[in-house]
Amino acid sequence: MCMRTNRTRGTMRRKASKSGRAGRAGRLLHVHRALWGALLCTALAHAPARAQEAGGGDGPAYVHIDTNFPEALVFADSLLVGGASSMLLAVPAASRSIRLTAPNPDAWSIAPITRPLDVVAGDTARVVMRFPYHYRIESEPFGADVLIEHLEQARYIGVTPLLHRSEDPVEGSILVRRRGYISQSIQPGKAVWNRHVAHLEPINEQDTAPQLYLSPPRAQRTWIDYAALGTALVSGAVAVHYKFKADDLADEYERTRNEALTPRIETQDFRAAVAFGVMQGGVAVFALRLVLR
Repeated sequence: MCMRTNRTRGTMRRKASKSGRAGRAGRLLHVHRALWGALLCTALAHAPARAQEAGGGDGPAYVHIDTNFPEALVFADSLLVGGASSMLLAVPAASRSIRLTAPNPDAWSIAPITRPLDVVAGDTARVVMRFPYHYRIESEPFGADVLIEHLEQARYIGVTPLLHRSEDPVEGSILVRRRGYISQSIQPGKAVWNRHVAHLEPINEQDTAPQLYLSPPRAQRTWIDYAALGTALVSGAVAVHYKFKADDLADEYERTRNEALTPRIETQDFRAAVAFGVMQGGVAVFALRLVLR
């Protein structure tokens, strides 16, 4: 009961710590986005005047952007002329390209789109610029499998963290799953930039708590390995010794033809064979221990 109470308190402290860190990170992100928005509004307010000045005495041309990302920023060559949501944008008549970029610095993975532009002063051009749909999927803990579920079918797309690009908005739902944790289903979203963070909870809270062992783990008994290897080495040396002695006696028998040497040769050969068998037994025991470990 005491252990369960301590584990519960530890879990509550971890959750409170996570909530505090998430709150601080959220406030910093809010301030960062507010500063970025103020800077962006200032730039957009002065964009038409700069475009008219850059166009010279001939006057500007006008561009209508047809895009699925109305929040994007529009640049004529390198000059910021406004946002893609505007019906008409004044651009310098000498501009040769139109570029759309993501307005949010968090969406750095969205690559800019550039199209050639050929207009003269007073003309109005329509430019189609469609972005792929981006899905940034993260999880805590990371390393979770990500699948897209649609029409009772699941398609695996990778492991978190990942960035998935699609020409069309993802239909169905995004499933984030990891072994030992409760799976989480996410609605993918229809925007060009979609970021999702899945906070996965363990299936059993006890899996993440320190384990109490009532009995010590079983010893590996490595002394058996050392004994088997030692026996094999000693037996091998003994087998070589007796084999050399038998060979010496056999050479002497060849020279002298002394029949009294025959029993001694057989004895040395027998001892060498026994030692060799013991060596093989030691090697076999060590190999079997390695296989069963």
